[in-house]
Amino acid sequence: MASLQLQLSFGYLSSSCRHLPISTFSYPSIRCANDRQLLFNRIAPVYDNLNDLLSLGQHRIWKRMAVSWTGAKLGDCVLDLCCGSGDLAFLLSEKVGSNGKVSGLDFSKEQLLMASSRQHLLSKACYKNIEWIEGDATDLPFPDCYFDAITMGYGLRNVVDKRKAVQEMFRVLKPGVDD
Repeated sequence: MASLQLQLSFGYLSSSCRHLPISTFSYPSIRCANDRQLLFNRIAPVYDNLNDLLSLGQHRIWKRMAVSWTGAKLGDCVLDLCCGSGDLAFLLSEKVGSNGKVSGLDFSKEQLLMASSRQHLLSKACYKNIEWIEGDATDLPFPDCYFDAITMGYGLRNVVDKRKAVQEMFRVLKPGVDD
């Protein structure tokens, strides 16, 4: 059996903009979770287009790679943490199939509304296994050892207490079994 992995991939926004002078950007400093939540609620309608633009479409390849690295298989119960508009959750759903379960958790209600809307528009049978949950990555509403795999695409950079979020991920992740 393949090892279950916790996939944390983040940081492409800052690395893709290194060649631009700092003066090009004038962002207010965002320090607390409430400010971050408001920001993600505000950008929800353009979030997917922004990801395409900032990564030149590469984020789609990176997300497929992250899902393949999880080792998730048919029937598994998986979590997409800081799920945004649901890209990873949809890919995970295809991986675990209709008998699996996918939870997509985000602190942005507007992002979750975008994800739910996409779920209904795409209407693949396997997408019926996705549940969208508004919640906090540092206080996950799941029991210990609940998930077979967890993805977090770029969300860790937006979590105020990164250590607590990682602790929570390990708490709800089932122990892996090495080959």
